[in-house]
Amino acid sequence: MNDAGLERLEEKVYELRGKLRELNLKIRNAQEEVSSYEGRRDEIHAKMRPFIEKLRKIREEDADKWEKLNELRQTLAEKKSELKTLKEKYLEVKRRLWKLRGVKETVEEIQKRIEELDWRLQTQPLPREEERRIGGILEVLHVKLVQARQRMELQKELEGLEAELKARREELDRIREEIGEVKSLLSERSEQVKQLREKVQALKQKADEWHTKYLEAKEKLMRLEAEKILLVSQLIEHQNTLRKLREEEDRRRLEERKRKLRAEAKLKLHSGRKLSFEEFKALMEDEEWLQLLTGRRSR
Repeated sequence: MNDAGLERLEEKVYELRGKLRELNLKIRNAQEEVSSYEGRRDEIHAKMRPFIEKLRKIREEDADKWEKLNELRQTLAEKKSELKTLKEKYLEVKRRLWKLRGVKETVEEIQKRIEELDWRLQTQPLPREEERRIGGILEVLHVKLVQARQRMELQKELEGLEAELKARREELDRIREEIGEVKSLLSERSEQVKQLREKVQALKQKADEWHTKYLEAKEKLMRLEAEKILLVSQLIEHQNTLRKLREEEDRRRLEERKRKLRAEAKLKLHSGRKLSFEEFKALMEDEEWLQLLTGRRSR
């Protein structure tokens, strides 16, 4: 590379160093900005802590009541679910019972008629046609007997379900009443809790605003630091290139000087003049001249 190219590279390195100084200044300002926003946010957090601590103590003091309230609510939900299932069962039994509304006679009445007809068949000589008629009636009566028994069982089951439904509703009323008592106790603290939460929320809103600014400043700082990494990488690359070029230039100049010294030394030898130490050293590094000189001595 010629001197002009080397000079341009030096100017580029100088330019990059200038940009790096400016960038470092921006980074320092950004760091101060981040620290400022972080400090203001943390200052508000410090103001929030006493209120948060009061809320914590209230929660601890009311923990048993809240636990009991939650248990009661869970129990209420479970009982309501059980009541719903029981109602569905009650309606199903009632539906089945409604289907048997055509059965008016009791089990005893139907059984008595069956026994009377059986006795007549067994004890009285009847025409075949009469026997067939009575047999048909008995078949109908046996079906009715089954239905009557079903109706009786369903009626009994329905009465049991009605009693159970009443008991379940009374149980739900007791649970609701107990829930109301616990909620009444807790409501006494609600105003204090409300005021504390409002204070905390107001402070939190301010803290969030500073935190947003902190995050924005932090992002800006990260961008600047990323830009610095890229700039430093470019600067190192250019500095390394410049160093290598300077080393190559130094070697070229040194070699040129040695070449001149060797030429001067050869002229002095031909004219019989005395060599300086540097001229002698340069001449000794010339392998061709050294071989020639060694060959003469050996002859």
